[in-house]
Amino acid sequence: MSDFRSYAPDLELEKNRIKLSPFESHHLVSTNRAKQGDKVILFNGYGLEWKARIEQADRRQCVLIKDESNQHTKPLLIITLAIAVIKGKTFDAILRQATELGITRIQPLITRWTQVKIKNADSKCKKWQQQLIEACKQSGNPWLPTLNPPKNLGLFLNDHLTETAIVASLESTAGKWSTLNLSREATLFIGPEGDFSPEEYQLLLAKGVQPVSLGPHVLRSETASVSALSVLSELMRQNED
Repeated sequence: MSDFRSYAPDLELEKNRIKLSPFESHHLVSTNRAKQGDKVILFNGYGLEWKARIEQADRRQCVLIKDESNQHTKPLLIITLAIAVIKGKTFDAILRQATELGITRIQPLITRWTQVKIKNADSKCKKWQQQLIEACKQSGNPWLPTLNPPKNLGLFLNDHLTETAIVASLESTAGKWSTLNLSREATLFIGPEGDFSPEEYQLLLAKGVQPVSLGPHVLRSETASVSALSVLSELMRQNED
């Protein structure tokens, strides 16, 4: 299997040759030092992959030829991670780890105790999108999660709520994972460094979001995200079997 993976959003089944973007070309040829004739896995983020060979190893516009293609079946389970924006590189790490775990959507949230001030949402989303792409490259996940613009928690709850909605909670009302009502589509809420406010917990509960415990200790947001997503994914798969 090829060690090289590149993102090509305009990849299509009918094509036989493709030119990578300047960014992907530079990353493949200059950073990874791929050469003419090397094999590369290309993916478009929508389940389509090519096994391809480099025809022109140009760091500005690398050209590849398709050997074979594979359209992966769309996952049956849909998981949305609705997480409060966290400062520093921690949020980048959460995005990458969530992508590696195969979640479907990511909804950054603005909450009462969110410490990050987002001045340019478009610029921030482009930066976050690149983290998702890099995670797909690293993990071999052919499906790029949908990344939504940051949104206020209350507005998101009014616009979007799945049959299964849970929040990782330290509140006394937090129940056990075994008591959850699960469906094929779920939304997982993770709060900011200071957690959701009492008023926000009331709003979540009023909307039918089920609080679950991640144990007796206070977890960092990245630990809580990975732990909860791993458990939720496995329980949803077991529920389908």
